[in-house]
Amino acid sequence: MSYMSVLQCRISDLSNWTETWNEWGKDFSLSTGATGARMSQTMLGGEQAGIVMISFDWNSIDAAMNGLTAMNNEGRVIAAFKAAGVVSQGRSLMQIDQERGVPEGSYFSAIMMTGSPIAPADQAKDMDRNYGILSNYSVTGMRLMQAVAAGEMTGAYLNVTYTNSLDQLMVGSKEVFSNPEMLAQMKKHNIQVHRRSMSRIL
Repeated sequence: MSYMSVLQCRISDLSNWTETWNEWGKDFSLSTGATGARMSQTMLGGEQAGIVMISFDWNSIDAAMNGLTAMNNEGRVIAAFKAAGVVSQGRSLMQIDQERGVPEGSYFSAIMMTGSPIAPADQAKDMDRNYGILSNYSVTGMRLMQAVAAGEMTGAYLNVTYTNSLDQLMVGSKEVFSNPEMLAQMKKHNIQVHRRSMSRIL
């Protein structure tokens, strides 16, 4: 099982922190056991607008706990956060249930949903169908995740779609949400969409 931790923060000097991230921050995080690292900023998403998200992939929850502890204790990280005015807004852990393509691109869209559990085989079928559609619309990757430790969001599902064009993604999204199989699955599992945000990769 794979996981993704997400640190949400406000940053007063984003250019300062982005420079640090590119110079050594990302590489340092990977040295602590993370298998992937990304930084993004929510541009559209209600009260989430402006939030910077620093995300790490992990092979286990234990690996996440050890890696995050190492980052928190690193003097360079503490100093860099202070210099850039990084203020934490919370950290969450997501379980990666399904993944297609690669988590790369200029942007991503994140949809938060709730509903009854879906069997892994049905999840896989849904992802294959949806990615098959969206890959024709500038989409580079998709992740379906469930919140494991995320405050009031715990238990909810997050569908993240990576793309190089949000305009193209929205065209494809209309096709996905009008697909009869998708509509039947949403009805069967009482899937409710609660919010969508759109972010840029930094």
